[in-house]
Amino acid sequence: MNQNKEYTEQLKELHQNPSFGTGLQTQKHYNRIYKIIEARKIKSILDYGCGKGNFIKEIKEKYPNILVEGYDIANEEFTKLPDSRFELTVCLDVMEHIEFGTVNKVLQQIRNRTDKHFICSIANYPARAILPDGRNAHLTQLPFANWFATLSGFFRVDDFMRTQPYEALFVCSKMENSADWR
Repeated sequence: MNQNKEYTEQLKELHQNPSFGTGLQTQKHYNRIYKIIEARKIKSILDYGCGKGNFIKEIKEKYPNILVEGYDIANEEFTKLPDSRFELTVCLDVMEHIEFGTVNKVLQQIRNRTDKHFICSIANYPARAILPDGRNAHLTQLPFANWFATLSGFFRVDDFMRTQPYEALFVCSKMENSADWR
């Protein structure tokens, strides 16, 4: 992620809390993701913004033959963004934590590493967690129509599911360079 250093340090501090970044809010999406993995015979996954790596552990346990890697600027174990390309990139409860001015750069990084599919969950409400500087941890809260338009600039949005009144799951595919939106 192309976040500023001050914000990155705040995220690292927030991640010192044992319950932050564990994926408790995103586990509800796992069964949908498993169905996609199985239906599309996914062989490699990048968990972008993987927190403490719980989704990675789940995938390694359930699908030991799938290559899975993670990236998270706030976790020393995952601070190196892989150069590889992956059939599926997941980004669970991450986009709302990205500073608004860097959302497109992050989506570009994700697109550059995604060969086929992108799954993104977004929590569109104030977080319980507060950053050390006093800001809400969910920095970027936008109407879902805005998220849809933003994601559509990088991927084809195949499915949008509200999973709670202010949470959604976007299931996307790689957009072909020859895509014509006229």
